Amino acid sequence: MTSQSTTIAGVSTVCIRSPNWVGDVVMATPAFRCIRSGLPGARIVLLVRESVADVLRGAPWFDHVITYRGTAPGSFPGIEFLRCVARLRRQRCELGFLLPSSFSSALMFFLGGVRRRVGYVRDGRGLLLTTPLPRPSLDGRFQPTYMVDFYLALCRAASLGADDRRTELPYSEQDVHQATQFLRDAGVDPSSPLVLLHPAAGYGPAKRWTEAGWAELARMLDGELRAQVACIGAPSGQELTGRIVALSAAPVLDLTSCGIDLHLLKCIVRMSRLLVTTDSGPRHYGVALGVPTVCLMGPTHPGYSTSGRPNDHVVRVEVECGPCQRKACTTDHRCMALLTPELVMDACRTAIERGSEADGD
Repeated sequence: MTSQSTTIAGVSTVCIRSPNWVGDVVMATPAFRCIRSGLPGARIVLLVRESVADVLRGAPWFDHVITYRGTAPGSFPGIEFLRCVARLRRQRCELGFLLPSSFSSALMFFLGGVRRRVGYVRDGRGLLLTTPLPRPSLDGRFQPTYMVDFYLALCRAASLGADDRRTELPYSEQDVHQATQFLRDAGVDPSSPLVLLHPAAGYGPAKRWTEAGWAELARMLDGELRAQVACIGAPSGQELTGRIVALSAAPVLDLTSCGIDLHLLKCIVRMSRLLVTTDSGPRHYGVALGVPTVCLMGPTHPGYSTSGRPNDHVVRVEVECGPCQRKACTTDHRCMALLTPELVMDACRTAIERGSEADGD
């Protein structure tokens, strides 16, 4: 056995530290599925941030879930960390998969008594891992890697077969019924195709497109597709959505303040005809659920998040300063400013056309 591999013989309890961002959680679903299928008799414990736990609600891969909350205002920063350490120790986990590459996640597993700890070497945490993996690199530089493959490599290090790269999101027929009623109550016309726009980006403003661009795209979608256009997003995006609604010459529904959580959003996206989004979590919902999805990509490298699936369409322009991976642009934001509504609308037509061809098959 090398330092990059471990054995799974006799493992009865496994813990997995989930990623912290919505899109990364979706891209981790093949790894979750792989661990479950490779260890059918083991008890699997998931440790996940409370803010993204609903992404995995209803998932069949876990026997127990520990939610990790953020630090409450006025409380000691380490209280929640120590609470999770104590809960992990009670689980007596023999094998752990660290999907985030943070030092704190490795320290939590180490203090939590996880015997074998599989993860990438980063942030000085190598000594806390029993199965340390080097990050993918080329000529001494980190190589952008599709996060699905990044996570599945951890499974391979534990001698698990990891060939199924499909992302997926669990939901029930009852969830579909609830979402259908929700859309009716929100004023969505069931006889018109539903097109969803997600203009926000939690990672930082550099991923955002112009408000005028979104407004014009809504007008074009309404005119050409006779679609019911609606904006989705967290309540924190209400002001942004309100400005887009005010700018657009077409009617645009604002669904950001209607109480859609990350679980119900699965069904809302699944019922849509098209999803247009920034490079953010909802993009990966669309890809996983088979909905034609157009992603407006600027500062981020497409290699991290592009699946290659037929319904996953990326619109971007090459600029000399990108991809910079910055949260905020330090120049003129040309990578997003050069994305015209006409260019995005062309991508929407292609996505819908290919989606119709797939439906015909």
